[in-house]
Amino acid sequence: MSRPITIRQAPHPHDLKIRTVLGNDLQNKMHDAVAWHAYRLYEEQGSSPGHDVEHWQRAFAEAIRPLDCGVIVQNHRVCLTADASLFDDGPFEIYVEPRRITLCGFDRNRRPIPTAPGEPARPRRDWIFRVHDFDVDVDPREVTARFNGPVLNIYLAKAGAHLEHAAFALAR
Repeated sequence: MSRPITIRQAPHPHDLKIRTVLGNDLQNKMHDAVAWHAYRLYEEQGSSPGHDVEHWQRAFAEAIRPLDCGVIVQNHRVCLTADASLFDDGPFEIYVEPRRITLCGFDRNRRPIPTAPGEPARPRRDWIFRVHDFDVDVDPREVTARFNGPVLNIYLAKAGAHLEHAAFALAR
């Protein structure tokens, strides 16, 4: 279940989508990205066998990392601010789970794929993932996001916040 987000500002090079994590979709996407990156490392090192674990560990460490962000937890929502400049132009996805958010896009700092002498270098389009675990439950259906230059602001409703707000209003 995904819904595209309309960005109300100057055009931005990212096609931003917010997705609720369903089943193993995100885990499968991460696994495929790490496998692809590990295979590229295998090719870059001359396709010599015997380094599978080393390639996998390096690919995992490069593709999946903690999200460097600021988080403010307020009464009914969570505000997250992150630098999106490490992601290249193009598709950009935000995966939301009750206690986790994952940003996914192409790596801006990727190296071109090596080719045979005389052939043009092929661009690399490696997916990278940046993950943040929350201390509170959020509602994956209540998320908005917008870019402010290279900064991405994400606003998430706390799980059950609408119930708390209604109870507070009734108590008044």
